[in-house]
Amino acid sequence: MRVVFSNLSFKTKFLLMMVSLFSLLVVCLFILYAMAEQELIEEVRHQTEELSTAIQLSVEEISKSDEAVDIEKIKGITSFKKKGIKELSVIDSARDVIASSNASLIGKKLKLKGESFKTIGNVTEYTSTSDGQKRFDILLPVVVDRELLGYVHIATEFDDFTDLARSNHLRRLTATIIIFAIGILLTLYFAKTYTGPIQEIADAARKVAAGDMTVQLKVRGLDEIGALTSNFNDMVRRLSDNNALQEKLKEAEQMSKIGVLASGIAHEVRNPLNFINLSIDHLRVAYGPEDALRREAYLASIAGIKSEIDRLNGMVSNFLDYGRRLTLNLKRMDLRPIIAETLVLVSDSAGAQNITIETIQSDEAVEVQADYRHLKTCFINIFLNAIQAMPDGGKLTINVALSNDNGIAGVMVSDTGCGIAPENLSKIFEPYFTTKEIGIGLGLALTRRIIEEHGGSLTIESEQGRGTDASIKLPAARRLSGV
Repeated sequence: MRVVFSNLSFKTKFLLMMVSLFSLLVVCLFILYAMAEQELIEEVRHQTEELSTAIQLSVEEISKSDEAVDIEKIKGITSFKKKGIKELSVIDSARDVIASSNASLIGKKLKLKGESFKTIGNVTEYTSTSDGQKRFDILLPVVVDRELLGYVHIATEFDDFTDLARSNHLRRLTATIIIFAIGILLTLYFAKTYTGPIQEIADAARKVAAGDMTVQLKVRGLDEIGALTSNFNDMVRRLSDNNALQEKLKEAEQMSKIGVLASGIAHEVRNPLNFINLSIDHLRVAYGPEDALRREAYLASIAGIKSEIDRLNGMVSNFLDYGRRLTLNLKRMDLRPIIAETLVLVSDSAGAQNITIETIQSDEAVEVQADYRHLKTCFINIFLNAIQAMPDGGKLTINVALSNDNGIAGVMVSDTGCGIAPENLSKIFEPYFTTKEIGIGLGLALTRRIIEEHGGSLTIESEQGRGTDASIKLPAARRLSGV
């Protein structure tokens, strides 16, 4: 039932609430009116019985010619009933009180006063108000055979009807207040039920506007709020897809521009570099000094020049590799030998900076489907970045592992270097971004691209002053081959 109600539209819920409150109010007022009507009928019946009894008894007593009026019986009328008749008196034709429920009036002349009086036939009615209660003095003549025997004076106070009406009005007012209080509580409940999710959507929209495209809200029910939440989630997913597409288009545009630039650099720079490299080799052989000490310094200078030429040639190669479309020659291979061969290439640089290298790996082969040359380039870039982050020494740890559960081959490269500043961590994969004095900022961008072309992922976590962790994940060969 609760699930069905939660799936109703807001308009239907609101309509049901109003109809329910209206029905409850009508039923309550109907019951209260019925009760009030019954009480009023009962009260009028009592008053009528008292008045009839009083008139009947008074006429009987005043008509007695041979007996004295029974004062006690007259008193009994006013004491038997606590409502209606307050005083009953029997008066002779000379208006002397011969019997009364009020003993202080017996033997005195009856004097009636009122704010107003009216005569209906032979009956005179005086009306007065005292202490908020309305008093009616009725003077009824008793005539037998056209002879006036006397009068019957009946004093009544109908404050009981006023109290009854006031009580009924108070009950109706109380019932109305209670029902409206229920309506207010239900309105507050609906307001909280609907404004809460709307506020969540507003907060999520602010996060999306700030660039967080991972926001997803929980869909509650099938009403308007549920539909709004579902549509918001779809919008965020589409925005995320559009942003990813824009990033890819931006990257493709950059690659296109870099490809054109790389082609120009290849023609304009590489040919002179090759010529310079050959000339340096010729100078090293043809013009080397005979003196041993001078020859050693000469060869060291030549080696330095060739090293710079190789570095420039490497930059040109990075341009070319990043700008052109990758063509992978995938073969099944073990990651452990590739990492070992790469560490041999960087071991001299690590040793010169007093860096210790530790490799953690299992005896089991960690096989992937990969391009040997491109994958080796990735490891060289990551290892060199780690070594360059530890100029004063440190520790480089390479952990190679295979997860049989999800078929992932993982390589974790950790260093104890200076780390990456938080404001730079989100930019490290952008082309041309670098904080180094040398380099053009294509190493990590090219590395991630190669890893993703292999169907893997590259993530980097870093804390400034404590070091950096680079995690490479590749699909294991056994999952791809069905082994």
